[in-house]
Amino acid sequence: MRIIPLTISLALAGGSFAQDKFDHDRNWVANGDFETVEGKKLKRAGGIAYATGWESPTKKNADLFSENAPVESNVSSPKNLAGEQTALSGTNYAGIRIWSYQNKEPRTYLQTRLAKQMKKDSLYCVKYYVSLGDLSKYAAGEIGAYIGKQRVEKDDESSLTYDVKVPNLRTDIYADMFSWQGVCGVYQASGTEQYLVIGNFAANEKTPNSKTKRPRGESRPQVFSAYYYVDNVELYPIKNRGECTCEQLDKAESEFIFSRKGVINANLKPAEKVDAQVFYFKRFQRSFDTSMESWLSDMVAHMKEDASIKVKLVGHMDATEVERTRVRPDLLTLAKERAESVKDALVEAGIDAGRITVDGKAGDDPVDTSGTDVGMSKNRRVEVELAK
Repeated sequence: MRIIPLTISLALAGGSFAQDKFDHDRNWVANGDFETVEGKKLKRAGGIAYATGWESPTKKNADLFSENAPVESNVSSPKNLAGEQTALSGTNYAGIRIWSYQNKEPRTYLQTRLAKQMKKDSLYCVKYYVSLGDLSKYAAGEIGAYIGKQRVEKDDESSLTYDVKVPNLRTDIYADMFSWQGVCGVYQASGTEQYLVIGNFAANEKTPNSKTKRPRGESRPQVFSAYYYVDNVELYPIKNRGECTCEQLDKAESEFIFSRKGVINANLKPAEKVDAQVFYFKRFQRSFDTSMESWLSDMVAHMKEDASIKVKLVGHMDATEVERTRVRPDLLTLAKERAESVKDALVEAGIDAGRITVDGKAGDDPVDTSGTDVGMSKNRRVEVELAK
């Protein structure tokens, strides 16, 4: 049975967005952060039903990811079947396939019943956040949200394809694998709507898409689809359209990746410039971050200028990451894996692997003990030491 819900127009901008404090009291989506779970322990893909109040409207179920899932499963966090990402808040988030090459893989959708019925002509703000999975060979547009009066229930895996009208956004493609991107829009109710569905409702050939590059440090093969993580879904009543906005923030701030200011002294010798380099990571991140590309390029240039330079890359963790190793043994090697990711990036850029060694010190040597977000971001790093 196909139930056609009403359309909501969304605004998806090209930059990163700030996350408003997740307000459970105003939110009509009862479990918008996917933190409340029920039933058996999450162990495999297609587990969205474990998140209280959530389901899939087709026979192909959406995914749920959690830091509490077994490390050996493919639905753990941060590393899982779709790539590597930490929750925007809490420890859980969802995942859906938006598009696939030649429509060879079924799309997935998220559906939930709202806490209340909407009132005719009233305005409502809808917000949620998405991040492209690292193993997606493609990025796509047409990420949409719909509100309907009846529950959508389809007895097969085929796509929910509707005549979608999303002003100014039909060609927008979200291709950022590292940040959470805010999506927000205002919906004017026709009355008694009570269901929210998130996914792609456009025909496959009408969905804009583009190829992506696999992130540095990720060795698993990419899949021929566009898969997105989803977190912090909100819907709440507003009086004016201006109350529903997504404020842009600097990416480094929103992701808490420490960024140095200024440049290294140009009068230093190549070896001294290399010795001054430091690379930073977001929390639980193993892979080399694209925000560090300029620092990497500088280091590569200096090492090519002086072929005698050999380095030791030393990875570090922050206090939160170290504490989490008690329940997440896979994080015990995080510091060294970070060093390995920088080594891989250097080798890919043309530096002989024989000139590079790696080590990990966990959280034994913090450079900042303030305990603030910025302070801990300084501790999630790979330092460069000159080797003999």
